[in-house]
Amino acid sequence: MVVRVTLLIKKLDTLTDEEFHNYWKGPHAQIFLGVPIVKEKILKFSLTRITFFQFRVDKTTSAVLAAQGLPVAEYDEGVNHWAASLDDIMAVGNMYKDPEYQRLVLADAEVFSKTKESKMMIRYDKDFVADGKVL
Repeated sequence: MVVRVTLLIKKLDTLTDEEFHNYWKGPHAQIFLGVPIVKEKILKFSLTRITFFQFRVDKTTSAVLAAQGLPVAEYDEGVNHWAASLDDIMAVGNMYKDPEYQRLVLADAEVFSKTKESKMMIRYDKDFVADGKVL
């Protein structure tokens, strides 16, 4: 069963939204994609630019929803990684301990994000509707 990891991220206060998104989807994504275990184990990697439940946060829409009493997450971006199995996700997770990964990827994340405030979810997707049809 395919496994998805979702990482929710907050930008540094010193960056504009545009600076944050441009760095995140450009230089940082390229550094991450250059990691060998990522090339081997990650089936899909996406940064989504939609509002509400998805990931590039539309702050106007979020403010409207929050004013209506909905619990809106206070993050600036999200990323999804899909892998073939939990074992593959765990193999990718082990790279966080790797000195080279820490030097390249984690240090670069400090350039644009509040890494200590990031949150991660590991999940399995179960589709109930696909292509407009109930499964």
